[in-house]
Amino acid sequence: MMKKIQSDWKKIGHVPRKDSDKIWKQFKTACNFYFDRLHAKRNEANKEFIEAFKKKQELLDTLKNIEFSDDKNKDLEKIKAHVNTWKNLGRVPNDKRFIEGKFNKTVDALFSKLKIDKNEAEMIKFETKLETLNSNDDNNRSLDNERSFIRKKIDEVKSQINQLENNLQFFTNVDDDNPLVKEVNDNIDKHKKELKLWKTKLSKIKELY
Repeated sequence: MMKKIQSDWKKIGHVPRKDSDKIWKQFKTACNFYFDRLHAKRNEANKEFIEAFKKKQELLDTLKNIEFSDDKNKDLEKIKAHVNTWKNLGRVPNDKRFIEGKFNKTVDALFSKLKIDKNEAEMIKFETKLETLNSNDDNNRSLDNERSFIRKKIDEVKSQINQLENNLQFFTNVDDDNPLVKEVNDNIDKHKKELKLWKTKLSKIKELY
């Protein structure tokens, strides 16, 4: 915005010489005031991001050393509580976003250890991802990109299902227990489950608009 104002200032043209210095000093003072406030705001935001990164590092260490009990449900709730804490810690600096990948990898390992349903685990992580995207100060561009990506995946999976179902037409006189037919049917079921997961994700992201 200020860049445009400065550009417009140059386009306005000259003013009487007797007023030139006075007006220029006033304009320069206003510009300096604006940029000083802008830099102060950014510095404050950077402090918050760095603090969030430090807290996420600590939480990641806690997750890596978590100990499970004999109660699977209780342990799952413990992980979910940590995931919710992670979501509420906020954004980290752009050059520290790698910690999100480390977090997902650690959570994956914990879910695997607990033998949690893959789709349930995926949705827990996805909701965390949405919180991160929704906190980005980019006028929903990150969410828009994610929504477009999910819609594209839905179309791709639908196309794959249609192709597999068309392939079954070549086995009209073959028993269902035929290995090839069974493989195609298994693939169709697999893709339908995947489609359901993508649609669930799309529903979740729509709730944020």
